[in-house]
Amino acid sequence: MNAAAPRLAVVLDDVAAAAAPLVWSSALARALQRELQVVYVESTSVLDAAALPIARALAHLGTGWAPYGRADVERAYRQQVVRLQALMQRLGLEGSLRSLQVVRGTLHGAALDVGSESDLVLVSTAARWPAAPAGEPRCHSVQVWADDSEQGLLLLELATRCARSLGAMPRVVRARTQVEPGEVERARADLLVLSRAAVSARVLAAARRPLLLVGRKD
Repeated sequence: MNAAAPRLAVVLDDVAAAAAPLVWSSALARALQRELQVVYVESTSVLDAAALPIARALAHLGTGWAPYGRADVERAYRQQVVRLQALMQRLGLEGSLRSLQVVRGTLHGAALDVGSESDLVLVSTAARWPAAPAGEPRCHSVQVWADDSEQGLLLLELATRCARSLGAMPRVVRARTQVEPGEVERARADLLVLSRAAVSARVLAAARRPLLLVGRKD
């Protein structure tokens, strides 16, 4: 892929549950001819909690509580990045991977802050991935919020291509300019597709399924 190719960013904060979003984002990147950008979020709230003088950790059952500080969290984060790199290599992402970016903040904030080089952003936490007997989540349905405008029709076309690449069926919800958190919270499709301009941190926090945000950052 050339240097000017648009990117698909996948934003994650849990390396232990990263295989599913990496597999899905890789499949979407190939189908939509995007380079893949992986954004790993290190939680600032965990760092802040570790800085409290009362912070303690229990290393193993049967041992006592030991002091746990920011240096311990920093060390753990470095180890997580190494594990993430090994996982990406094991999944064979080298061909589509453009970059691995490590940021600090919150998952929702990082998803909204992904730069304009990425016009697609896949975001999810571990609890929001549909279960599958074999361990890897299967996508059976894709729900898209779109209106009858030209931009809405383009969004619908892209969501349909996403559904095909994941072997799923698309479902359309006619949307207003903004999508309400309650609508997203009640959605039960395996993947939810929304315009990036219609999404807020409240919407991201309400979602119980993976989200694909479409459009570049203003």
